[in-house]
Amino acid sequence: MEVKQEQVPGIFDSVVWAELLSADPNRHIFATPVWNRLWWEQFGEGQRALVLTFNDPDPVGLAAFTIDETPQGRRMRFMGGDDLTDYQGPLISDERHRRGVAETLLAYLRDEFDDWDYLEAKCLPVPFGFSDWLVEAADRLGMHFALELHELTAVLVLPDSWEDYLKSLGKKKRHELERKVRRLEREAPGTSLRTTDAESLESDLESFVELHRTSEGPKGEFFLPSRVEFFGKVARTLLPLGMLSLDNLELEGKLIAATYSFRFDGVLYLYNSAYDLGLKPISPGLILVAKLIERSIDERLRRFDFLRGRERYKYDLGAEALPLHWVVIRRA
Repeated sequence: MEVKQEQVPGIFDSVVWAELLSADPNRHIFATPVWNRLWWEQFGEGQRALVLTFNDPDPVGLAAFTIDETPQGRRMRFMGGDDLTDYQGPLISDERHRRGVAETLLAYLRDEFDDWDYLEAKCLPVPFGFSDWLVEAADRLGMHFALELHELTAVLVLPDSWEDYLKSLGKKKRHELERKVRRLEREAPGTSLRTTDAESLESDLESFVELHRTSEGPKGEFFLPSRVEFFGKVARTLLPLGMLSLDNLELEGKLIAATYSFRFDGVLYLYNSAYDLGLKPISPGLILVAKLIERSIDERLRRFDFLRGRERYKYDLGAEALPLHWVVIRRA
């Protein structure tokens, strides 16, 4: 297997990236060239980019990295960082190539590429298997490594109907969800779900950020100016592509809950959310998510991905935990 170093930003528009994305059975929204391009344009300043394609003899893999300076040395990470990109790792066209891509990558970094001291790879989904091949290759090549579980995401496989979904929850969780729905209908009659369109995008983005900033704890401090700008760029880019879903639960014209989600390849990714803390007893945030699950079933989507975080409501709504690996590999 051979390695080719690609040029940034041209690689974001390449046929190679598009074809490998289409071929990868584990493709997700964060592996798309549009996501990586938007992230790099917003947060790439002060970092160097390294994009590698793996050929056997045709392209079978692609990995995009950034390199920055830390007190521990020159750090390589998958492009996207780890605070805004929930899943990371390379694109690989077929499961049979995972081992070869992992070993070829580390051999290339050890023998042919000097501008790094350690590779820190976070948010590697355990079922994809790449983290295991990565540490096996590091061990075989005599490189120092560490591996640990460090995060959880939550994923719900969607059934064929809403009725089947409710049955899958089990008696206790189903009754609890139905109780909360009835309470919201009783204490806040007239609530409605509205999905953002091109005309309302700017005002809805502003309202979402304002509502999010009323959240408790660190969540309320999440929206730094750079993140507000990034969320806006992502929304303006993905909405015309049919890949953004900004949903608003309103009561008499007032926003009481909102979600910022992505739709890609039959999956709805719940990326961020907020709700009116004053209405916490009637669970507007959870009810909004339940409505999105019902809509996703009606749209025949395959999965509802809650992404990272250990919030209890995800499991109350039937999701199952998906662990993520954190791998660190050093040159010497």
